Amino acid sequence: MKIEITDFEENDRTRLQEIYFEVRISTFTWLPKDSIDKSSFNQDTKGEYILVAKMENEIVGFASVWLQDSFLHHLYISNNFQGKGIGTMLLNKVIEKSNSDLALKCLKKNKLGIHFYLKSGWVAASEGISKEGEYILFKYHIFQFVI
Repeated sequence: MKIEITDFEENDRTRLQEIYFEVRISTFTWLPKDSIDKSSFNQDTKGEYILVAKMENEIVGFASVWLQDSFLHHLYISNNFQGKGIGTMLLNKVIEKSNSDLALKCLKKNKLGIHFYLKSGWVAASEGISKEGEYILFKYHIFQFVI
């Protein structure tokens, strides 16, 4: 299984919209179904740096980062490809490309997401409430060694 992580290209958009919709519908089960549609991807990632995960040229996931705040906004893997290390690869690529500490919010009801980020070295820094529910703010510290 060869996974390639590439920068977003416009011809990736339709497939990323599908993944965004698919994963949000299956994961955020507490949200009204009519509050999620494929076009939400466009608005929710506008102005963000997007990395795309491909397996044998098939788009299987993505991560988007709001660079101004070093904030990982979205990390989605198509349901059929979860549990194969693709999310970890995307996360590692985001960390590799970052030159500062990172943050993200994970909804408390997203138990699998919380487990994933804790296992990946992120630290729960605080909690809050958004329009989608209670969340945990996670931080990831980039260690820089000076000799």
